[in-house]
Amino acid sequence: MKLWQKISLTGVAILLAVVSVCSILLLTQAKENMIRLTTEQVQSQQKNLTTSFTEMVQYYLNDESSPVVKQSGIHYCFRRFADESSVLIGPVETMYSMVNIEPETILPIENDYEQKTLLYETGGRRILIVGSAQQLLEERYLVYTVKEVTEVFENITAMTWRFVLICGIGIIVGTALIILLVRRMSSPLIKLKNTTRRIAASEYDLRVQVQSKDEVGELARDFNAMVEAVQAHVSDLEDRAKRLQLFIGGLTHEFKTPMTSMIIHTDTLLSADLSTEEAQNSLAHIHAQCRWLERLTQKLLKLITLGEDINLQPENVRTLLTDISESMEETLRGRGTPLQTECETESLPMDYDLMKSLLINLVDNASKASEAGQAVILRAYDNTLEVQDSGKGIPQEEIEHITDPFYMVDRSRSKKSGGSGLGLALVKQIAEAHNARLGIESRLGEGTTVRIVFPK
Repeated sequence: MKLWQKISLTGVAILLAVVSVCSILLLTQAKENMIRLTTEQVQSQQKNLTTSFTEMVQYYLNDESSPVVKQSGIHYCFRRFADESSVLIGPVETMYSMVNIEPETILPIENDYEQKTLLYETGGRRILIVGSAQQLLEERYLVYTVKEVTEVFENITAMTWRFVLICGIGIIVGTALIILLVRRMSSPLIKLKNTTRRIAASEYDLRVQVQSKDEVGELARDFNAMVEAVQAHVSDLEDRAKRLQLFIGGLTHEFKTPMTSMIIHTDTLLSADLSTEEAQNSLAHIHAQCRWLERLTQKLLKLITLGEDINLQPENVRTLLTDISESMEETLRGRGTPLQTECETESLPMDYDLMKSLLINLVDNASKASEAGQAVILRAYDNTLEVQDSGKGIPQEEIEHITDPFYMVDRSRSKKSGGSGLGLALVKQIAEAHNARLGIESRLGEGTTVRIVFPK
């Protein structure tokens, strides 16, 4: 979908929403007002009827003692003020009614004397019932006004349809104007798009010809400035982008060890009959590895792509070595290369997750270079962390290159083990972030020692 279409649809959607909301609010308010006014009118009519009837009865019949005369007088007084909507219910029977419903059953009035109102619907008709009780001549009477208000609701419906028609016409006219204006205002962007396509096809001498003084004109000028910068540095940017893309692509190298551990624990949970404690331990291990991967991913991305400084704080070295030993346990057991740890240092300033990743890389490389039965030694002393193996070793002429991205000494062995040549490159990056020196000593057939020396 094109931009002008998106903007037009957005504008039409906003117009429709605003018109709909305003229409609903206005119609609701108008409906409530019409019903309220009608209700107040009927309530006032019932109140006037009750007041006039009551006053007349009290004036003429207050001293009357004959029950027959009282009943006749009450009936006469009520008829003087009643119309076809009025109903009078006596203590025994209905004394006056010209309606075809029994309001006392629909709107019963108990012992209170307050006016009550009910909107009643039956057979498609809307009937408003207002009633109250009155104490007359020591007897209780019910006075109702029953008014059919179906016409009011029909008027509301007709008004609603007229409103819908007017709003529909307004929306159609508004939609046409929005589309016309958006198409007209987006024409400079179309020019910019066409020029951009040609520049993308390596026609770097082209410039956008938009002379307006609005935001589109500013965008065109900024775009032209950008093209000039791209034209001047395109070859350098392509080279940097390629190397950065390759380097960041190697971040998956860091996921291999924790993912292997999680897969082993997951397979165990799925296939073995474990006790509750053993299952909880496996789940806790998987959870810890996932949280570590999450933290490590964020930190590596910030370190590699953004070049941000890391937060160094004193960490317990013995805890770090134990964590690494537990994380690498399944992998090293499968290769038959046990890990021995020696700790003579209490703490060092570091980022725990990144340093854990660094040492896991070194231990993993040492294990791959060792034969089954050969131990890998991870030790800490003074201000140094050291990983030592008795494996194949590295040729002297290769040592200065092994920290380059994607550089592999033994490509056949790395291919079999799934290596990418990124492990030591990341080790070097993390060590430099800690202001630490990376030292590598190796002899063919005798093994390799890698040291991370922290500044004193």
